Amino acid sequence: MTTLQASDDHDPGNPSQTGGLPTYTVDDVKTHDTPNDLWMIIYNKVYDVTKFANDHPGGVEVLYDCGGVDATEPFDDVAHSDDAVEMLRPYLVGEVVRSQHVQYRHPRPVAPPIIKKAPVVAVSARDKVLTERIVLSALAMVALTSFAVYVGIQVVKWNF
Repeated sequence: MTTLQASDDHDPGNPSQTGGLPTYTVDDVKTHDTPNDLWMIIYNKVYDVTKFANDHPGGVEVLYDCGGVDATEPFDDVAHSDDAVEMLRPYLVGEVVRSQHVQYRHPRPVAPPIIKKAPVVAVSARDKVLTERIVLSALAMVALTSFAVYVGIQVVKWNF
C-alpha cells in the first residue's frame, strides 16, 4: 500500500481547502479503522464505507484489511468495474489534503457527479408550421371520411 507523509498545516474536515469537499490528512483517516468506523482512501478521495462493509461482494474482511489506509492499489488489483467506482459516490466524505496527494501509476478518476439534463429538442419555426399543416390535413381527412360515412349510412337508411 502507498504510504504518505502527514501534514501539520491542516484543519480536519475544512471544506475550503478542496472546492467544497472536506480535507483529511492520512493520519486523520488512520483513526477510522474499526468495523464501526471504517474509512479508506481511493485515488486521494476519502470514503466512509462503514455502512457498505456488510454488503461488499468480496466480503467484509477485505474492507477491514484496508480500513484507515490508502486502498487504491488493492482496489485496482481486483480490477473493479466502472459500476464499482460509481458505487463509491454515496460514501465520499472528503479528500486527502493536497500536500499529501499521491501520483498513481494508472490514475483512474472516480466518477464525477451525475448531472441529469433534460433532452433538448430543437424545433425551427418552419418545422412547427409543417407539423401544424400535417395535423390539420389529418384532421380534415378524418372529418371528410366521417361525413362520407354518415351520408352513406343515411342513403342506405332512406332507401329501405
